[in-house]
Amino acid sequence: MKLKSAKETMLEAWREASEDLCLEIETPFYLESGKSKMKFDLLIKNFGSVKGTIIITTNDMSDFNKVNEFGFYCSALNPLHYNKYERENFIETLNDWGYFGEIENKPSWYNGYLDNEN
Repeated sequence: MKLKSAKETMLEAWREASEDLCLEIETPFYLESGKSKMKFDLLIKNFGSVKGTIIITTNDMSDFNKVNEFGFYCSALNPLHYNKYERENFIETLNDWGYFGEIENKPSWYNGYLDNEN
């Protein structure tokens, strides 16, 4: 039996968070620029910016600045700290990033920054 990588277990934890916290996620997520296509492991919609937050790992931050150029928020997470879904930890992270979705769709658990332009 093949052991899962830290990144794989982190993605599983975010999938579990998406179900429990009613998050919209896209995995994998692709960004296209001209003829190039960049693949990212995870997009969390409505948090961090209007376009959402792209998650990269602290193990590979080579695309960190590229993401911001496209209007996304980028967060480099340590997969060892997010390899298991712990509700309060994930809520704290999402509250820190801020909610940028439609106000009527704001999750009931959310108590962080609200983008007033929506």
